Amino acid sequence: MLGRPLARVRRPCWDARALEFAGRVEPVENFEMFGLGRRYVEVMRSWMKRHWRWALPVAAALAAVGAWLFFVYFAFHTILIDEEVEEDLPFFVAGPAPSGMAGDETTEEMADVMNKAMAEADMPMVDEVDEPMPPEMAGSAPSGEADSGGSAAEESPEATAADETAAPADDQTDDTPSETAAPETTQPQIIVEAAGSFISRSHPTEGSARVLGDGSGQRFLRLEDFRTDNGPDLNVYLSAAPADAPASDFDDDFVDLGDLKGNVGSQNYEIPAAVDLDRYSTVTIWCVRFGVVFGAAELAAS
Repeated sequence: MLGRPLARVRRPCWDARALEFAGRVEPVENFEMFGLGRRYVEVMRSWMKRHWRWALPVAAALAAVGAWLFFVYFAFHTILIDEEVEEDLPFFVAGPAPSGMAGDETTEEMADVMNKAMAEADMPMVDEVDEPMPPEMAGSAPSGEADSGGSAAEESPEATAADETAAPADDQTDDTPSETAAPETTQPQIIVEAAGSFISRSHPTEGSARVLGDGSGQRFLRLEDFRTDNGPDLNVYLSAAPADAPASDFDDDFVDLGDLKGNVGSQNYEIPAAVDLDRYSTVTIWCVRFGVVFGAAELAAS
């Protein structure tokens, strides 16, 4: 026997070979089942007492690193969590523009911001409108054509009254002196002063733009068979830049006709009397917030 006689072992956690190697066994705690002796525990306690000022921060840092690895890097906890998602199709996707022109492409950052703006404003994918001809010009279709808004042109009350006044003259006999017929009221004729077709720029855009006038000086811009993507802060501009100009040129010199009423359907916008269409000859669907041109139409005199 070496040293003191063997003390009584509380828990039979050491086998015969361990006893032979150690030479003796002292009273131990429960965690000595993992092979730690009392002497080792006392040494660790003594070391912790001497170095606790920096040992505790190191231990806390190690614990934080372990937690980061578990919950963030490896994310083991996600095994027990179900994340259900039901998203609508995105309004905008990053990529080249339909026009193929430099400066019209949509970047990932721009697409993310525009999609977020659309979601916050709860804007629909399609905002459809279907306006008839402007009320001021509803008496007759432009250049004798039927109104593309879907309603036939109706005669004005003045024209109807004139026809009724002139009708009895045909029924009079030769014996009755003819009465002077009332002059007929001439209805102003709507003409198409200028027209053009939309081309796609940053977003697919189609349809036609027509400038309607009746000779009185009042003019309307009418978009027909119109369709483009919906978006935040879309306005209708009359720009001095040509339809194929760089996107940054469209808001240098322009006339704002107001917010786009809908991204699908026919719609009307009154043109101020002082606007020179020879100068502002390009209809532009412009995104004010992001400086993006969705589509453009070059107007040509009819």
